[in-house]
Amino acid sequence: MAAPLDRNLKLDTTKCELTHYRQLIGRLIYLMITQTDLSYPVSLLSKFMQKPRDIHLDCAKRALRYVSGTMDCGIVYKTTIPIPLKGYIDVNWAGYRANHRSTSGFFFTLGSGAISWTSKQPIVALSIT
Repeated sequence: MAAPLDRNLKLDTTKCELTHYRQLIGRLIYLMITQTDLSYPVSLLSKFMQKPRDIHLDCAKRALRYVSGTMDCGIVYKTTIPIPLKGYIDVNWAGYRANHRSTSGFFFTLGSGAISWTSKQPIVALSIT
């Protein structure tokens, strides 16, 4: 399955069972911890917790099918001795032409998986140090 939610979907039709829908969305919220690509569809579907429709339930089931089809995707943390900590950084001083802000980003890995990253600098910097 290519995406957890159809882009051209209109969310309205007949009502579905409330308890079943809430349980399903709760499980999807729990899955969002490890599969962040579910964030948008689950946040959209959770807006309909009070009055879900059949189409919402179908979309939630599609998200579950997406999860079952992408079980082998993700960040893998392998155990190696010693566990290397690596960091990467990139800086562009005053490179954003609209407001002359600097942009920077960093990425840290512990072993074989990412542990921290960012790619923004919200202030104007006088230097890159």
